Amino acid sequence: MRFNFVVSSNTRTVTLWESFRFAVVGRLPGAFQHPTLGYVDALVMFRPL
Repeated sequence: MRFNFVVSSNTRTVTLWESFRFAVVGRLPGAFQHPTLGYVDALVMFRPL
């Protein structure tokens, strides 16, 4: 199962998906423009079924 787009600066969401045993399998550099942080990476997360 793939969760396609998690913004790397959203640490609570990343932690939540990792608690469901998802792992980061890819990183899209500067894929999201955060209103205060500027461009931040997006993470692709995956978990085998």
